[in-house]
Amino acid sequence: MENLMGLNSTAKDGESVAIGTTAWVQEVGQRMERLPRETMGSTADLPVVLPLESALLKKRYPVVASRENLSSTNFFSDFVVKNRPVVVPKALKHCRALSCWTDDYLREVVGSRTVILKQGLNEEGVTGLKTITSQLSDYLDCMALFETRLQRNEVLAKDRPPYLHDLPLLSVLPDAADDLDGFPSDYFPDWYRADWLKFAQFFLGPSQSLTPLHFDCLLTHNLFFQVRGRKRFILLHHDQLPFCYRYKWRWCEVDAETPDFIRHPLYRDAQIQECIVEPGDMLYMPSGMLHHVRSLDCSMSFNVDWHTRGSAIQGILALKRGMPLKNVYYNAVIALGQCTGQPARRVLPWYRSYLNYVS
Repeated sequence: MENLMGLNSTAKDGESVAIGTTAWVQEVGQRMERLPRETMGSTADLPVVLPLESALLKKRYPVVASRENLSSTNFFSDFVVKNRPVVVPKALKHCRALSCWTDDYLREVVGSRTVILKQGLNEEGVTGLKTITSQLSDYLDCMALFETRLQRNEVLAKDRPPYLHDLPLLSVLPDAADDLDGFPSDYFPDWYRADWLKFAQFFLGPSQSLTPLHFDCLLTHNLFFQVRGRKRFILLHHDQLPFCYRYKWRWCEVDAETPDFIRHPLYRDAQIQECIVEPGDMLYMPSGMLHHVRSLDCSMSFNVDWHTRGSAIQGILALKRGMPLKNVYYNAVIALGQCTGQPARRVLPWYRSYLNYVS
């Protein structure tokens, strides 16, 4: 529990700490027993309205375009080709995952699975990023306890548990295809459509979970789908990177929610957009778009990073701009598949390790 509630971990960067049945689990149980039973429902039943949330919901930047019922043809011509982000409300409206992917469902179907959590995604950056492991049911209990205590003002947002962040969706929910029947796969290029689910990444975390300002490490396009809760995205096109004080290839020093213009004066001139995605919404982010993401509620999401032939080739050429060689390799795998006509399933074995890549 001490690790999950954001306190010190003994792991070094890149190491994993197993916490599945250690002392924090016992502490979760003891603290839950001291709470009234009526407060211990699903995290989805705990709307949190905090002063911090009220501040985050104030619109400080121009809002990203929103297009309900956007056709795939218009999506590609008006947004992908023009390098413009867009929110498509209710894109998942035909998928039963919106109603069935509850905490109770996760406990019953996959609660015994071991998952990797990220600790150290915070307002100060990612220099202390670590991974730890937990049984999924224990993590759900920990989140429920945190949400209850947060509502009671017994903990601060910074005390939040780690983040189940960017894991292969099928490693958590192997039967996800059944619950995503009706998914709008025509928003992907043809090369991905038959196998898009094998490229999908899963996110689950408590209120106030944060991914600081960054861009996706392969300079891919990104389709992001919200299943539960809400998230606020602050977005900047990749050409705004010089204003954002980059470090570790893809991360930025600037706190996009509360920028310090004394430390980061160039950020004053950055061109910024924002949006809030709600359950069922899809957000498209063009290749290399910078994004800072805050969960306004206990939240569940998934996304797919994908390339066009052109963006994959640009991803290879990014070696000249400092892209790590490992990232260039993954871009070359996708470019080879797309340029030679090899189907996605053929190249996936050489790409699969990227889906568990911590950077």
